[in-house]
Amino acid sequence: MKEIIKNFKNKKILVIGDLMIDEYIFGKVERISPEAPVPVVEAAKTEMKPGGAANVAANLVALGAKTSILGVIGNDHRGTILKNMLKNNGIDTSFLIEDSKRPTTVKTRIIAGAQQLLRVDWESKEYLTGNLLKRVIEIFLDNFENFDGVIISDYGKGVITEELFKHTEEVKKRNIPITLDPKERNFPIYRNITAMTPNKKETFQAVGIYPETEKEAEKAGKKIIERFNCDYALITRSEKGISLIGKETIHHVPAKAKQVFDVTGAGDTVISVFTLSLTAGATVEEATEIANISGGIVVGKLGTATVKVEEILNEIGGD
Repeated sequence: MKEIIKNFKNKKILVIGDLMIDEYIFGKVERISPEAPVPVVEAAKTEMKPGGAANVAANLVALGAKTSILGVIGNDHRGTILKNMLKNNGIDTSFLIEDSKRPTTVKTRIIAGAQQLLRVDWESKEYLTGNLLKRVIEIFLDNFENFDGVIISDYGKGVITEELFKHTEEVKKRNIPITLDPKERNFPIYRNITAMTPNKKETFQAVGIYPETEKEAEKAGKKIIERFNCDYALITRSEKGISLIGKETIHHVPAKAKQVFDVTGAGDTVISVFTLSLTAGATVEEATEIANISGGIVVGKLGTATVKVEEILNEIGGD
């Protein structure tokens, strides 16, 4: 696995999906508001990080991959902030599209100590249409062959459409891994992908089976493969670990997390590392093992976080 991880460097990955900013307001609570029975947060600092598909891209860059992102941001101040964050992280933004009719998605979390008190979302969930949709599909078709792998990061904000999945089979035909992190509302449109990475709740929403046990995960995985015409289901099962189910593959990996501090963005890390591992020569079983280790690292960090090669190597005894 150490050789696979070292091969991450300079692999080219295209991420397509819903970009957003994860904003954090940190403070402390020492009193209740006289205006309403709610805590008063004395804000001390704020942080902004790339979120959604942008966090997938940030994970890939942190692992040494050359990463391009295809998505839509608002023609607004926050869109400028997000674009600059991506550039500062070394992510190629040449495929970014600005839309004056929708806001840049921002999720603002208010945190006191280690406790999240509230989240406020600024977003549009309207599907792309017209020229905007046409541009996304054209960019995708004109460029996917230049990449070693493709990740579809669906957060249900409208960038991932039925039109896109009319063309995913073309990616598979060229032996380019194409993986999907799904969202409930788009289950009717998914098809023709290498692997899908649902969590327990998404698995239940997709096929009506809650994968609490390994047997349930296996049954659910088979149904996912059949329903969505994918090669593998990579089901993340929280403290139970990850289950990889293929037509002729069953591989269960126990959770590696030593301490769960924040699960925000853990799915982004798993799909990033799994896909990157496949492009670096890993078997699907090896890719699952490395993704599981990486997910265990990132849930021990506060907020939207990434994992580095050195951290993964350290966990498996590398140097």
